[in-house]
Amino acid sequence: MNEYLSYIILGLVQGLTEFLPVSSSGHLLLLECIGVGKPSILNNLILHCATLVVVLIAYRKKIAELFRRPTSPQARFLLLATLPTAVCAAVIRFLLPDPSFFLPFCFALNSFILILPRFFGPTTPLTSRAPSKALFVGLTQGLACFPGISRSGSTSAALLLSGCSREDTAEYSFLLSVPIVLGSSFVEVASQGVDAFCWAVLPGTLVAFVSGFVALKFFSKVLEKKRLHLFSIYTLLMSATAFFLLFG
Repeated sequence: MNEYLSYIILGLVQGLTEFLPVSSSGHLLLLECIGVGKPSILNNLILHCATLVVVLIAYRKKIAELFRRPTSPQARFLLLATLPTAVCAAVIRFLLPDPSFFLPFCFALNSFILILPRFFGPTTPLTSRAPSKALFVGLTQGLACFPGISRSGSTSAALLLSGCSREDTAEYSFLLSVPIVLGSSFVEVASQGVDAFCWAVLPGTLVAFVSGFVALKFFSKVLEKKRLHLFSIYTLLMSATAFFLLFG
């Protein structure tokens, strides 16, 4: 397949699935299985940075406020939630270097995670932002280090189960992505270095940015309308697809 077309497809998938609760890493892995794109640390990081910029722009005022008030309850909650995620990421990255075997099962687990808030409401509201709730959210986000488990979906479900309002859930979930994406990018570059830059990634980067903006706004509306569980049907179908492609 033409390199430019491959990166446009990868950029579109990255942009949409980074924010929708369906797992961007799982989708990109499946695309590689059918020959769309070639594994490239540098060019994949560029696509991820495009969607990271979406978050930085959309939540620029909140991020600036967090830097101005680093000891605020929200800043402490986000920092504490990031710690267990970092531990999970390190364990999976270095002990399970090829987690693709688990992809069908992770898609199925993602479906289960997405339907939990529909049946189990929070016992107490997240007004206190208790450390135990921050750790719970962080551990749940850590599961998304497995391809097939959505970071936005797992954190949103955990936040809702912890008592976070639907209006704040999207904000918390997207803000939590910033240190994780930056940290993961640093680790990948430090451990493996970077390969050759491909000019074909540039149009894919633009597509990832635009589609990411659309997906971010759409997912915020999904949370407001209590429709998170509907994506569980899609990821269950993706579980069957992944099983067929990997083991069929």
